Amino acid sequence: MHIKIHNNKVADNDRFGESKWWGSPDLPADMEYPQYVDGEGESWEMQFICQINLADLSAYDTALPKEGLLLFFAHIDYFLGYDDPEVPGEGVWDACETKVVYVAPDQFENLQQRILVDDNDEPVCIPCREMTFEYAEEDASDCHNKLFGRPDFMPWEDWEEPCEGWKVLLQVDSDEADDFCLRFMDEGVMYFLINPDDLSNARFENVRGAMVSM
Repeated sequence: MHIKIHNNKVADNDRFGESKWWGSPDLPADMEYPQYVDGEGESWEMQFICQINLADLSAYDTALPKEGLLLFFAHIDYFLGYDDPEVPGEGVWDACETKVVYVAPDQFENLQQRILVDDNDEPVCIPCREMTFEYAEEDASDCHNKLFGRPDFMPWEDWEEPCEGWKVLLQVDSDEADDFCLRFMDEGVMYFLINPDDLSNARFENVRGAMVSM
């Protein structure tokens, strides 16, 4: 089983506290914005990909919590067309390249939209999209972005160490629109992978990224 993700443009709507693809994340006010550290020890903000209000998945039989927000961040600057000398490669990424954050419902009253700006105080995020979800059979072949299920592209029998036997939490496909262009290596796919035991216990701090080229 997997859950297809559809994202649709919404005009003048930041989807605060709701499921959204791109845009700006909603994090507790006292939580640091997720960052990665480059080879010279300098910290940089990760790209926000999406957040899921888990109540939207209540109709589906998943191991995820029934409430709360789940937010996905990754070091994908290069694949969005930005200059970045340190590019994650094919296969499993280092632990510092991705971050998944779970925000419990009792933290919602402290949520704050985090808008990253450039030197001219202009927002640098991609305009957000509304996210909707649809159940799909395991053999469906048109699931570009999805939760769970078999990876659409995996040239190996298993993920490399330390992710042997891990499951797909989120699949992010290369994509292009009039306001952004996301191109993984050779029009490939990125995965957020999770240990099945961590998924069963709602632990998301060890999620790892991986990329497969076409």
